[in-house]
Amino acid sequence: MAKKTKNTDGKKPRKPRNANGEGGITQLKNGLWQARMSVRDPITGDLKRYAYYGKSKIEARDKLIKAQNEIRIGSFVVPQKDHFGTWLTVWLTQYKKIRVRASTFALYDNITKTHIIPNIGDIPLQKLETKDIQKIINTMRKEGKSVSHIKHVHLIISGALKQAVKEQKVFRNVADAVELPKGEKKKVAPMSKDDAKKFLEVAKKSKYYPAFVLEIGTGLRRGELLALRWKDIDLDKGTLTVNQALSRVALPDKDKKTQLMFQAPKTEKGKRVIKLKNNVIKTLKAHQLATGNRDNPDALVFSNKKGRPLDPRAFTKRYEYILTKAGIPKTSFHALRHTVAVLLIQAGEKVKNVQELLGHERYGTTMDIYAEFMPEEEKDKTAEKIDALLEELM
Repeated sequence: MAKKTKNTDGKKPRKPRNANGEGGITQLKNGLWQARMSVRDPITGDLKRYAYYGKSKIEARDKLIKAQNEIRIGSFVVPQKDHFGTWLTVWLTQYKKIRVRASTFALYDNITKTHIIPNIGDIPLQKLETKDIQKIINTMRKEGKSVSHIKHVHLIISGALKQAVKEQKVFRNVADAVELPKGEKKKVAPMSKDDAKKFLEVAKKSKYYPAFVLEIGTGLRRGELLALRWKDIDLDKGTLTVNQALSRVALPDKDKKTQLMFQAPKTEKGKRVIKLKNNVIKTLKAHQLATGNRDNPDALVFSNKKGRPLDPRAFTKRYEYILTKAGIPKTSFHALRHTVAVLLIQAGEKVKNVQELLGHERYGTTMDIYAEFMPEEEKDKTAEKIDALLEELM
């Protein structure tokens, strides 16, 4: 029998430390094969052990080799049993909810419960594949769902996976490889100047006439218009400040129940100051006198008889009624906002100024929507400037 060797100091020699990711394979009493490896945390230095199982030694070994290769190329992630639906719920409630408006969160929550969790919620997070997400997208397309709705589904899935990558729960975002449908660009349908004039003439008989004048004078979003308080308007200085917006928000866990809610404007650019001129100021002063709210700065500019917010849907129905009376084709209330922008651009206003008026986050958004309405003479001026530049360079 061989004697155990000792160091010169009389102590047993240390067993050599396994290399990072090195492991062994053994058979368990239940017949399964277990492949184990140890991985040292690069930050803490702690040794963590992971086990992989198979019905055969080869199956367990292959799983171990796969993990060892991932360590070598830097794509190893800690094995987890969480399902995608569980992680998605965590991401929505702990990460997304604090960053978006209540109405946006309600939309995301509804989409998650309707389209995502029923289809891929039970798939383990680390086993989710591009094809699983693509199947949802393709099915929605066949069902005739709008491109914007489909893109919302992808946005939510991708957002959750992006956070999972940051937290090293998965190595990559498999939603990045999904093919999304291309939607046709929506055609803007503004009123003509003549129709806008007819609309205001008929609207004079409506109690909402001041609201329609203000809308055409500012191009506010409907929610911004209905959320205005008198303290947001300085009639002496001729300014209007957009501080909030009114939205109808779905109540969580309440089947189809909603409530009106004041929220921050849609974007950071949405918080803006708009200059008012004579016609709008004159109309608002008359409206303020008629409503008796001169001494109540917190009162809504447009409200029901009890001083409560106007229901956006009911307000839109009055708008549609006036369109019918004026003989104007039915359009969404948003068309008034488009009308303001288009008439300004056709009058030669700079697109940058229109962007600031409308509160678009990006200049490109305004250009994408309204570039087709730019006057030909403006396009000619641009072409002439380019030609003059080339003349200097050539």
